[in-house]
Amino acid sequence: MNGSCIGRAALTLLLAAGLSPATTASASAGMTNELAPLAWFVGTWQCAGQFSNGSPIHSREIFSAEMDGHWLRMQHADTPPNRYAADEWWGYDHATRQFVVTVFDNTGGVRHYVSSGWTGTTLSLRNTATSGYIDRFVFRRSSDAQYRVSYAHLDGRGAWQPGDELTCRRDAGSPA
Repeated sequence: MNGSCIGRAALTLLLAAGLSPATTASASAGMTNELAPLAWFVGTWQCAGQFSNGSPIHSREIFSAEMDGHWLRMQHADTPPNRYAADEWWGYDHATRQFVVTVFDNTGGVRHYVSSGWTGTTLSLRNTATSGYIDRFVFRRSSDAQYRVSYAHLDGRGAWQPGDELTCRRDAGSPA
């Protein structure tokens, strides 16, 4: 395959993922080719939404490229009175050809997720557990500066139960 075909193929993938080449080129600087599809997240985000019971939730999420661009680190911190905090490491597993995410939280919890990547403007992270507490995060891009993230867990009947949903907006001055 020549360079021209590779370039067209990459452009087709970017457009299919809902990313503009200009946005992706600036945001993916410093990220490996495998992790570049997640570079859109890099920056600081302010989030607001609600729990399934209607109680409000606010948080801040910071995404940064780490370890020579092989990892995307996400730091999540709820705004008081809520106290949840998490440090997440997003990467790419060459053996399974999937994105992998490990979440460490302030309750001592650790969870592992996988994703096949963007489907249009949606990125789903599903817990790798085969029993016990199974959950997922679904990210939906709505613009270059906004996404919505939904959290749900699987109940005993096999139905997804909502936990919370947040709309996150990129901080002014944060990478686009």
